[in-house]
Amino acid sequence: MNKLRICVVTLAFGGLSSLAFANDNHGDMMKTMDSNGDGAISPDEHAAGAKAMFDGMDANKDGTVTAEEMEKAHPHGDKKMSAPDKIKAIDTNGDGQLSAAEHAAGSAAMFDKMDTDHNGSLSASEWKAGHAALMEKKSQ
Repeated sequence: MNKLRICVVTLAFGGLSSLAFANDNHGDMMKTMDSNGDGAISPDEHAAGAKAMFDGMDANKDGTVTAEEMEKAHPHGDKKMSAPDKIKAIDTNGDGQLSAAEHAAGSAAMFDKMDTDHNGSLSASEWKAGHAALMEKKSQ
């Protein structure tokens, strides 16, 4: 699986993508993540958003997310890929669960991919273009 698809999967787990994509509501999701209101997403803001979503899925608070937890947290999320397949895409240790560290690494990779001008933050245009490109790849 290519890195771009892994990035899509990562945020879909945490709800960032699935909510934004399902509602085609990229601007609202960006505003939610932009905690200091400067119109850009920093790596720290992106990581905090991904962590909050991961924590929300980890129903039993054991530091891992199972396919069942993912499905319960996002019952109307992405239907193109099953929860086990999403986990498999970034499950680096092959245990069938998503750890906080695996999720964080995938989130960081997505941020780097979307930061096309390499200035260390995501502008609204990078955010929108990044998600549009991910959706295009995802639908192929």
